[in-house]
Amino acid sequence: MIEHQTGVWVSDKAELLLTDKIMMYFEKQSDDAVLVMLKVDSITEDCTLFSKDTIIRQSIPEDFAMKHISSNEIIVNGQKMVKAETIEMCEPYDMTAANDSNALADRLTEWRLGAWVKVDKTTNDIDAAVNTPRNMFVYNIENGMYYLRAARIENVNEGTLFYQNIRLMKNPNTKERTVYFSPNNQNEVLGALEINLDGFKPGTCYFDPNGGIYWSYMSHTPDQIILNGCGGDTYYINRKLAGDKNMFEWIKYTNK
Repeated sequence: MIEHQTGVWVSDKAELLLTDKIMMYFEKQSDDAVLVMLKVDSITEDCTLFSKDTIIRQSIPEDFAMKHISSNEIIVNGQKMVKAETIEMCEPYDMTAANDSNALADRLTEWRLGAWVKVDKTTNDIDAAVNTPRNMFVYNIENGMYYLRAARIENVNEGTLFYQNIRLMKNPNTKERTVYFSPNNQNEVLGALEINLDGFKPGTCYFDPNGGIYWSYMSHTPDQIILNGCGGDTYYINRKLAGDKNMFEWIKYTNK
């Protein structure tokens, strides 16, 4: 029997994140519909069928099953996936300060790591996010807005390249309704993001032709890195300390 593993698994029709306490699963049903499941141990379970026309929230189906078949393969809900990233959980600790300007890429990666979960039992709103060294996952349903996504990420000293391979969005404010699941999901998640350093332009938000978004470095202190975001946003990436009460789970940083 293969023991519980933590990491990211992927195929062209599905993607799975597992930590010690969280499961987040995306499955393409059709070109216009994606099934997304979230399970947080002892806190919440949720399932959303998101399509262009309708959104259905329900319980996770009783026949939902997950089986490790090797160290690198898993079958979830009938979908066979290969492992794209191995992650290791860890105890809370004081993350490294940004004292070296030549190591900002490492700090951008380390400071984002971990899991955050907020559940409102009254409104049934959920805000869950998990960041690994190479991927970022969100399951956010609040005030009528739905934002469910899986994204690739790559950091350099000049900033962050962010690429959403799965994006489901319903925004009542902007009227956006997006259903996107990359047709080449497996290769995109397994492959490396190609960074064009010319895309990092402080003061602007650059979208490359392949869908990548460049968040450019603006400034930093030992405890904070500021990036230029999109839509007039500024992103503040803060160093986490062991006593941070907002962190639900910690993911170990390894400089590879």
